[in-house]
Amino acid sequence: MIMPGVHIGDGAIIGTRVLVTKDVPPYSIVGGVPAKIIRKLFEDSVINDLLNLK
Repeated sequence: MIMPGVHIGDGAIIGTRVLVTKDVPPYSIVGGVPAKIIRKLFEDSVINDLLNLK
């Protein structure tokens, strides 16, 4: 469940049955109740490059 007003970043992966109460950064994997960042898909420099492609 994603709570109202929460922003999900580009490329983020949300696990099943996750309670998302805070914003999720781009290209991160979150899981749990409440949601916690498990890991990022890429290094920060790669994430910045991907976001700049927009």
